[in-house]
Amino acid sequence: MKYSTHIFLCLLAITLCHCKRKTNISLTAYNYALAEPIAGANVVIVERKSGGGVFSPMYSCKEIAQATTDANGECVFDKTRLKTRESYDYFAVVNDAYGKAQSYPCGGKTSGFFNVGKTNSQVLNYSDFECYFKVQTNNILNPSIPGDSIWMHISSPKYTVPGEPYPFGGGGVFVGWAYYGDINFPYPSTAISNSAEKSNAGKHVLYVYKKKMGVVTQTWDTIKIYPYTTKIIEINW
Repeated sequence: MKYSTHIFLCLLAITLCHCKRKTNISLTAYNYALAEPIAGANVVIVERKSGGGVFSPMYSCKEIAQATTDANGECVFDKTRLKTRESYDYFAVVNDAYGKAQSYPCGGKTSGFFNVGKTNSQVLNYSDFECYFKVQTNNILNPSIPGDSIWMHISSPKYTVPGEPYPFGGGGVFVGWAYYGDINFPYPSTAISNSAEKSNAGKHVLYVYKKKMGVVTQTWDTIKIYPYTTKIIEINW
C-alpha cells in the first residue's frame, strides 16, 4: 500500500512539473504619442483559459502576477510558472497608468501571447489617453494697424508605432483667427476659452501666423500635454 502511494505521489509530482514551466518575461510600457516610457504603471500577467466550441468559444481571464514599472517604463517577471496546456494563454497588460485604471480585452485578445518556458521581451504600446486644453490669448491685435491679423492652429500628436504601416494622429483640434477691425475688435488684454477642448495626450503642435504692424511671422511650437490633465496654451501677440 505504501509502495502504491509513493508511486502515485511521484507520478503526481512529475505531472505537475510538466504542467507548468518557468518563464522569464521583461516588459516595457511605452507611450509613443509622448515619446517616453510610462513610469509607475501597474503591469499584470493575465492567464486566459479558453473553453466552449470552435464556433462559440468562451474565455475567462485571471491576473496572476503584477509589477510596477521603473523610471524607464520597465519591469521584469522572473521565473514565472505558467501552464503549458493548450487551453491556456498568457499575456501582459497595463491595468493602471497615470493614476487611472485601464481596461483590457479578454476574449478579444488576438496577439502578444507569451512563449511559455522561454524568455519573452515585449514593448507594451499605450499611447491613447485623453487630455484637455484651453487657449489663452494675450494682447491680441494690440497694437495693430489695418491689415493686421492672426491665425492659430493646434494639431493633435502625430506619432508612429514600430510595426504599424501608418502614423497615428496629427489632425487639427483647434483653429482660431482675428483681424484688425473684426466684430470683436478691440480685444481684451487677456482672453481664455470658456470650455476645454478634448484631445489625445502627447506632443501637440501649435502653428501661429501673424501679420503684426505689417510684418508677417510664422511660428511652430511643440506643446506636451499629459494624460488626464488640462493644459493652458498661451498665445501672445
